[in-house]
Amino acid sequence: PPAGKAQQGLKEQDRLGLLLGHGGFGSVFAATRLSDGAPPAAALGLLVAIKRVPRKCVRHWGELPDGTSAPLEIVLLGRVSTGFPGVVQLLQWLEFPNDIVMVLERP
Repeated sequence: PPAGKAQQGLKEQDRLGLLLGHGGFGSVFAATRLSDGAPPAAALGLLVAIKRVPRKCVRHWGELPDGTSAPLEIVLLGRVSTGFPGVVQLLQWLEFPNDIVMVLERP
């Protein structure tokens, strides 16, 4: 997945929808990916889920293959996000001063 240091504005890439759920480590929102490069016929774009985790809730960190430090959840998702059916794909992650944001496939 694209590195988290980019910090591109989610507003330009995704249209945030309803809260799908929240727990002790973050919140997950429905969203529509606007920048997926889909043909104009796919007017709504790709349906995704956006997970926001406060940095203070990230307890374990790991290392990506390129040497970047990332939350262990992202490291592990990067290893298993290979297109295998039944595994949610990590499309992108972003690192902000107070939050880690993951853009995930929404089955």
